[in-house]
Amino acid sequence: MKPFNFNEGSREQIWRTTRERARIHRWQAQGRSRVDHPAHGSVVVPHASNLAAILNAAEVWRCDWVTILDAKVWAADPSEPAAKMPLHIS
Repeated sequence: MKPFNFNEGSREQIWRTTRERARIHRWQAQGRSRVDHPAHGSVVVPHASNLAAILNAAEVWRCDWVTILDAKVWAADPSEPAAKMPLHIS
């Protein structure tokens, strides 16, 4: 018999909320960067690191971030408006 576990069944929920918290934190970064990709174009996104900028750009372009690792990340003017965080990610 398995011992009673109060957290059983909630691991998926904990993982989901952790990912959502990390996503919100990534989109609230103060820096700005322009991500250029030959197939998807260019977008200005919040920038905490180059990887975070690529993850944000992948959300805007609705593609897997692994497919755009050849994108170039450039510094953008802080006064330039950044793309808004997509409401629904797939």
